[in-house]
Amino acid sequence: MKRLFLSLLCLAPLAAAQPARLPPVPNLPAARTVTVGDLRTCTVGDVRLTVDRAGRVRFLTHGHRYPDNTLVVRQSYDRAGRLTGVRVDFSGFAGRLLDVRGVFDARGRLIRETGYRRAGVTTPLRSFIRPLPRDARC
Repeated sequence: MKRLFLSLLCLAPLAAAQPARLPPVPNLPAARTVTVGDLRTCTVGDVRLTVDRAGRVRFLTHGHRYPDNTLVVRQSYDRAGRLTGVRVDFSGFAGRLLDVRGVFDARGRLIRETGYRRAGVTTPLRSFIRPLPRDARC
């Protein structure tokens, strides 16, 4: 009985302790404006844009990185500004959940999806897509 009381007495300070606050984790690593060939990449708010020489958005990347899960979504656009494809990489504490690519037609309909989905992960690909930010300039 003394051992049980002694062990409970030792654990009592730990039960009352509050966990230290962790610093905020950024959504995406900070990026400066980078120009490679005809494409220029910059960060606007919480999305990363890749635009061509004419200022048209060709790729939009967004997501989050936390200690127990990571989501990276990369949307691609044609010169007319229509969504042509999306890639979703999502992993959690239990491992990879999604590694999916989707192809869209000119009307914005999903015509093909390829890649890996863990059993039970049925989230529609369209739910990961974000609209283009208005007046996004790099």
